[in-house]
Amino acid sequence: MASEVAAIEGSSLFTPLPDDYARAAVRQIGYEARCMPYWAHSLQWCFARLLPEAVLDAWRLSIGIRRRDKTIA
Repeated sequence: MASEVAAIEGSSLFTPLPDDYARAAVRQIGYEARCMPYWAHSLQWCFARLLPEAVLDAWRLSIGIRRRDKTIA
């Protein structure tokens, strides 16, 4: 999980601290095929799943491209 691309400076509503996320993730092991362990991520997914899959794919791609460009710079 920890990398230069995913480096977390501090926590916020949708960006938990690594230890908090890890604890939440371990509690969810074995419950569902798609896991949203952190409560704020579950809330995001509740709204995101209403969108067409193509829109979600484009959004995920744009996030990856921005992170890549930030890492290269």
